[in-house]
Formats: sequence, structure tokens, C-alpha cells
Amino acid sequence: MKLIECSKVKISDAINSPILPETVKSDLKGSGDTFLTIYTKKSKTLRFFPTKDDEIWWLRIAINSFSPETSGKFLAKLNKLVSDFVYSTGVCISKSDCFWDGIILESSFKTSKENVRETLEEIPNVTKVIINAVE
Repeated sequence: MKLIECSKVKISDAINSPILPETVKSDLKGSGDTFLTIYTKKSKTLRFFPTKDDEIWWLRIAINSFSPETSGKFLAKLNKLVSDFVYSTGVCISKSDCFWDGIILESSFKTSKENVRETLEEIPNVTKVIINAVE
């Protein structure tokens, strides 16, 4: 289940959009060249985040039997592997069907993405870790 949809937008494309007010376009011009857009399905909101990197990654962690102990373990490990997140969210559909999503800039990885995946998969109750580029 996807909680969010993400994409990259070049500011030049957004400035040419007729749906944005001129004041918004003017404000966005000074915020960088690339923006991350995140559409949150549950709340039906669309957000724009200016980014300093062109390379943006989506980390998705599937967890069964979610507990404070499990969340504490993966958040502690993440803090050692990644310096900063642009956005994160999590939800449990049922007690045994939980997901955590984090959006990370390339410059925020302290180690390889493969090491991040392998380290997080070692945590009890983590069933799958996926890291994909945001296009």
C-alpha cells in the first residue's frame, strides 16, 4: 500500500504552470531549482519541498507486529545511517501490516544505500526495505 506519491519537479516547469498564482511562482523562484512534491493520499494534500540535491531517494520499510521497541530500533539505526530526512510518515493498516516511508537526499546518506537496506532488514519485525530513486 502506498501512503504517498512522490515526484521531482523542476522549478522552471512549475513557474510555467497556469494553476499557480504569480505570487507563489515568484516565491518559488528563490528556493532552488528542484522541488520534491509529495501527495498524501489520506489527507489529499500536495506539498512542495525545495531540495538542495537533484538525487532524491524514497525509503520504504514494511513492518509486521509493530511495537515501540521495533520503531525505536529502526529509528536509532536510521539516525546512524542517514543525517536528515526531507519527509517521513508511517501508518499501520492493521497490527501486522505497517509501513514507514522516508524521503532522503543523496547528500544525507552516511553510508551506502545497500548498507542501509541490509542494516534495517536485520531488525526483528522488519519484513522488507526498499530504496528507490524519486523521478
